[in-house]
Amino acid sequence: MSDKSEQREDLLGLLMDRAGVDEVPDGDIPADAAAGIDLVLSRTLQRALHDDLWVDEWIRQQRAQPCMQASIVPLGDMGAWGVDPVTGNIAHSSGGFFTVTGITVRHRGPCGEITWDQPAIDQPEVGILGILAAPINGVLHFCLQAKEEPGNIGPLQLSPTVQATYSNYTRAHGGAATPLVEYFMDPPREQVMFAKLQTEDGGRFLFKSNRNMIVRLNEAPPLPGNNFIWLTLRQISQLMTRDNLLHACTRSVLSSLVCGACSNFRIEDVSSEIGEMIDLPHTLLQKAKYSAARLTQIHDAVQWLDDQRAANHVFLKREPMNSLSEWTMGRDGIIRHRENRFFNIVGLSVQCTGREVVAWNQPILAPIGTGVIGLLMKLRNERRYFLMQAKVDAGNRTSVQIGPTVQFTPMNYLGNQKLSRPFLFDEFTGKGRFKVLRESWQAEEGARFYREQHRHCILQLPEDEQLEVPPDFRWFSEEELGFFLNLGDSVNSCARSILACLI
Repeated sequence: MSDKSEQREDLLGLLMDRAGVDEVPDGDIPADAAAGIDLVLSRTLQRALHDDLWVDEWIRQQRAQPCMQASIVPLGDMGAWGVDPVTGNIAHSSGGFFTVTGITVRHRGPCGEITWDQPAIDQPEVGILGILAAPINGVLHFCLQAKEEPGNIGPLQLSPTVQATYSNYTRAHGGAATPLVEYFMDPPREQVMFAKLQTEDGGRFLFKSNRNMIVRLNEAPPLPGNNFIWLTLRQISQLMTRDNLLHACTRSVLSSLVCGACSNFRIEDVSSEIGEMIDLPHTLLQKAKYSAARLTQIHDAVQWLDDQRAANHVFLKREPMNSLSEWTMGRDGIIRHRENRFFNIVGLSVQCTGREVVAWNQPILAPIGTGVIGLLMKLRNERRYFLMQAKVDAGNRTSVQIGPTVQFTPMNYLGNQKLSRPFLFDEFTGKGRFKVLRESWQAEEGARFYREQHRHCILQLPEDEQLEVPPDFRWFSEEELGFFLNLGDSVNSCARSILACLI
């Protein structure tokens, strides 16, 4: 047995002792239980390749050496990017990357009908958002990279190991190859911890999905630069509490672990010190099974989502940008909503070092106001449940997906005759009715969105309170959310973002 295997067995033995388990059933560890154990160890042990102070200093040094400068320019002055004089659509001269086009939308739902038009990012290609995992000194670590993007707040954030569009990793831009992408192109099935297509922001992207992946290697490979780092789940969890540090794509990928294999171990309630009491609510090494009752719950959840999709009809049509009635380009070369709501479209001129391409121009969406992404949680019989909504976004292939409890920008609703305020609007805008469990600012990804951040807030419903919820809301157990996360393209990007805050 190798030294690393012995270290892991020693750690497993200690965890079993704390859990009161004397031996492994049937003399073997089921694969799903072994994966859960590794995640628990990664989330709870102090042991890590780098101690926490070293990680803090590494982040400080990375942020002290920004390599990118971005300045706003008129949309008509973007070089290879141009505004079509006939349609008003924005596209790259190569025909690659993405296009900003117009759409008109008609949404007919149980409460009536609403129509609007808007610009949307049309990028009909699947990118890779991949995180490498590997055991180091017997503890599972995850590889992240400190990466700058032109729209970042920070200036850099901790991104996945690989964060690349199809145009990027096929080198349509003519630049250098994407580091470490080879591990995600066709990994052996036994190395894949998670691999699902997940939608991007369907309110602004048009039918856009990326492949979210976690690939586990037997040994940690050499890293291609000092901007990459191996971190345990415990360290990532701590960094998640910091404002605008963990990239939106990182949160999207890691959300698979919150309600995935490790959810049965309730890692949030496990002490950070392995020597203290560890409370595992399920038998440690049993194979994961759904009881008949759980299968019924999954069936009910699937039926609820299908009912919501049947009750909401979304009709979307691509239109030239010049034909949009609610949007216009000003003399400054910026596209705005006529009531100055939602977002602007601006041009950026970018110069940098250390990237595949050292200079480029691009369009980017700049937000109007800051948004709120909120999750209401309740505990019943020591189990967590989350209030989720059937969220309609015109740009998703399945127009209704499972969204967080709330997902809105307050100023878009104030004085708006077309839109009514969302359910629990007041509770998530600072009225203090429910206990605040988690709160932080998390940034949107800076490649398509310019300095955009949302307040992420998790509230807890008191155990003695019964909340009457509308029919398009439903309480989901962790198992149910894990099921839909593993379906892919069913849990929207905002829900994945705030679920990751529970790592």
